[in-house]
Amino acid sequence: MQRFKARQVCGGKHQIEGIEYQATYALTACLGHVRLALVIAAIYDLEIHHMDVCTAFLGVDLEEEIYMHPLQRYVHLLQNGNPFNDPRLTKTSPKMVLRLRKSLYGLKQSSDVWYRTVKNFVMLISFVALLVDGGLFVLEDQSTVVTAVVLYVDDLLNTANEGLIGQIKDQMKTTFWMHVLGSVYFYRGLNIERNREHDTIDIHQHSYIRTILAKFRLEESRPIATPMAMKLHKRKPDNEACNPTIYQLTIGSLIYAMTATHPDIEYGIRVLSWNNHVPSNEPMVALKRVFRYSNGTKDWRLRVGGALGGALAESTLGGEREGALICYVVSDYA
Repeated sequence: MQRFKARQVCGGKHQIEGIEYQATYALTACLGHVRLALVIAAIYDLEIHHMDVCTAFLGVDLEEEIYMHPLQRYVHLLQNGNPFNDPRLTKTSPKMVLRLRKSLYGLKQSSDVWYRTVKNFVMLISFVALLVDGGLFVLEDQSTVVTAVVLYVDDLLNTANEGLIGQIKDQMKTTFWMHVLGSVYFYRGLNIERNREHDTIDIHQHSYIRTILAKFRLEESRPIATPMAMKLHKRKPDNEACNPTIYQLTIGSLIYAMTATHPDIEYGIRVLSWNNHVPSNEPMVALKRVFRYSNGTKDWRLRVGGALGGALAESTLGGEREGALICYVVSDYA
């Protein structure tokens, strides 16, 4: 069966700041904390369920007073009767406007209103938003994180034990219309494979890398062992320049792989990004080398967990709780 979907979108470009909207920014979880949630789930043997909120922006209340022109056929429908059986719909003037009670796609504040709605709900059920990432909410029991919710726009990852995760999903379904997709296997371009026997989770981007290789017609390129040459020749003034838009698009597609699962290409991407403003053919050739390297390493993966075997022991050993999760940060402790 084939389904078709239509969506009404507002013209947000006509909105006036300070009158029809106040804020537009909405927080989402960064990829580092998505990986952190997977690490905690792997080590403590927690369930990881993926939930998708349907038509997220349409279910939140607006604070501002906003009016919009109706659809072209709306007045015509009213003039031929009241198909909606609503006694309030009696005016049929072409100059009629509608007041929005709920958010619509296209409004500048839609994402901000949606985020605040979700945040208020999860905090109502005892979750706490982390100061370091507003898209990550945790529920603690005696200073131990027992469950976490990762929010990325309308996609949620919920990590908890088998009994608690069902309660949280039931509470969310009473407020939001959502699809519960079960145990996660694909999230925001990340392939997630779990081995319960060894308490490990593998994260890779095989599908994403294949997609960008095909997009730039490099899927048949010959793999190479290193992402960068020993020395990148400096661009000469008379070198033929390439299209900056294509170059920047190519760099951007690799940045997502770099930040998610492939830190091994970070140096190459950083050096080649210096040419974003006026790229030439030489850095473009070097950039294709990174693609060739990615073609040979697209099956490489990050493996997390496995150290504690799901233990949540309360015994102490050497002054530290056995089974405690140890985290490492960069030198500036950010």
